Amino acid sequence: MLNSFNREIIGDAIRKARKNKRISQFELAEMAGVDEKQIYRIESGLSSPKLENFIKIALILDLNIKFLKGVDIEKKPYIKEIIDILNNSDDYKMKIYYNVLKSLSENI
Repeated sequence: MLNSFNREIIGDAIRKARKNKRISQFELAEMAGVDEKQIYRIESGLSSPKLENFIKIALILDLNIKFLKGVDIEKKPYIKEIIDILNNSDDYKMKIYYNVLKSLSENI
């Protein structure tokens, strides 16, 4: 689980990207298939998104996830590997990763 500082980093990056695209929280929630309150809680640093939802939001907002370098991932080194893979992927690969992840999460 992310600490509050890390949740704030993620929330701030999502809020800035959403505002730059001139998308409301409601619109982002609809596009990502989540509740509008969840977008508010993520942007406010009150909660962290599930990985599947984070990837959806990142794809919608064309969010460069390099900002996650400030997130403490030492306890879970596989997360760093995932971030590195995503950071070095084009849109086509990101969509494939998303579809694979979504399928896996529904079947586990």
